[in-house]
Amino acid sequence: MSSSIEGREAGYMRQGERNIKTVHMASVFFIFVLAGVFIAMTSYNRLHDTVTVEAGTGVPNVSRFIKGQNTPGQFVTDPAAIDTTIPGVYDVEIRIGKKTYRSKLEIKDTIPPEATAVNREVPSGRVLEAEDFVTDITDATQVAVTFGLRPDFTSPGVREVTVLLEDRGGNVTEKKAVLTVLEDNEPPRIIGAHDRTVYIGDRVSYRRDVTVIDNLDEDAVLHIDSSAVNLKREGSYPVIYTASDVSGNVTKITVTFTVEEKPEDYVDPDELDKLVDEVLAGIINDEMTQREKAKAIYDWTKHSIGYIDYPDMGDWVKAAYQGIKNRRGDCFVYYSTAQALLTRAGIENQRVVKTGGGHYWNLVNCGDGWYHFDTTPRRGGGEFFMLTDAQLEEYSKKHNNSHVWDKSKYPATPPE
Repeated sequence: MSSSIEGREAGYMRQGERNIKTVHMASVFFIFVLAGVFIAMTSYNRLHDTVTVEAGTGVPNVSRFIKGQNTPGQFVTDPAAIDTTIPGVYDVEIRIGKKTYRSKLEIKDTIPPEATAVNREVPSGRVLEAEDFVTDITDATQVAVTFGLRPDFTSPGVREVTVLLEDRGGNVTEKKAVLTVLEDNEPPRIIGAHDRTVYIGDRVSYRRDVTVIDNLDEDAVLHIDSSAVNLKREGSYPVIYTASDVSGNVTKITVTFTVEEKPEDYVDPDELDKLVDEVLAGIINDEMTQREKAKAIYDWTKHSIGYIDYPDMGDWVKAAYQGIKNRRGDCFVYYSTAQALLTRAGIENQRVVKTGGGHYWNLVNCGDGWYHFDTTPRRGGGEFFMLTDAQLEEYSKKHNNSHVWDKSKYPATPPE
C-alpha cells in the first residue's frame, strides 16, 4: 500500500518537473520572439517604406525618409545617380548611426505636358512630322509627339491637325493646329547655268554659280548629268541640269561645256588660290561677320585695281589672276577678282551679265538674301555694295541703262 502511494507521489513529482521545464522553455521562446520583434522594429522601422515625389523635383532631403524627427542620417545611395525625370521605384539606403536601412523612392509623373500649337503652310507633297506643329514643349519627363490621325499632305486644302503629346507618366495633352496644303504647279528656276569653256586637266565644278529657286519649296533638288563630258579630249559636250520640287514640278536646262587645250597663258587655279589667300589674310579675319568680310572684299577690289580694257572675257580664273597680280582690268576682271575673293572667303556669290553683254557684276548672299555687288568704278560715281533690285534699277535709269539684266535668270533681292 505504502509503496503504491510512494509511486504515485514520485509520478506527480516527475510530471511537475516536466511542466516546469515546459513553462521555462515557453518563457525562453517568448523572450526570443520579443527580442526578434524588438530587433526588427529597431532595424527596419526607422525609415518610411516609400517616399513619393513628383518627377523632375529632385531627390528629397534625407530627413523625408526617416520616421523620427531630428534623427540624423546620411545617404549611402548616391542621390545624383537617381534620374528623377524617369518615373519608377528606386531603392535607397540610408545610414543612421552605425546601421544601414533601406527605403524606396517612388517617382511619379502626374502633370501633363504643355506646348503651343503652330499652324503650318506647305506645298503639296511636303510631309511634316507631328513635332512640326508644336513648339515650346515643357514637361519634367521625355515627351513623345504623334498625330491623332496623320493628315493628308498631297491634296491642296485647309485641314485641322490633332497632335498628341504623351509623357513618360502616361499623361496626354491634345493640341489642335491648322495645316494648309498649297497647290503648286510652278516649276523651279535654275539660275547660273550657262555655256562654259574649260581646259584639259582642269578641276571642274559643274555646281559652281548654279542655284535653284522655287516659289514654294526651299529644298528643291538639283541634279547634274555631266556624264557626256570628256575632260581629256577637246570638244563640246552637253551638261544637263534638272531641278525638281516636292510637288513634282521639273525644270531641265542643257548647256555646253567646251573642252580646249590649255593656252600658253593658262593660269592654274591653285596659283590663283595662293594669291587670293594672301589678299584675304590682310583684309579679313575670323571675328568679322559675312557682311563685314564682303565689304572688305568690295573695298579692296574697287580701290586696288585700275581700270583698263581687257580683251579676254572667257576665262574668269585668268581674269582674277590678272586683277590680283597686275592690278589692272575691266569690269570682267573686277567681277572675276571679286568672285575669287568671295568664294575663297566662304561667301555665296554668282555672276550677273548685262542684257546684250558689255558689263559684268556679282550677286552676293551673306545669309540674308541676294544683293547686287558691283566693284567696277563708274564715271558717274556711286556705291554698289549690297544693293536691291529697285536701288540698282533706279541708278541704271539715271545713267544710260548701265545695269539691265534678265530677272528670270537671277534670284530676286529682298524688298527694301
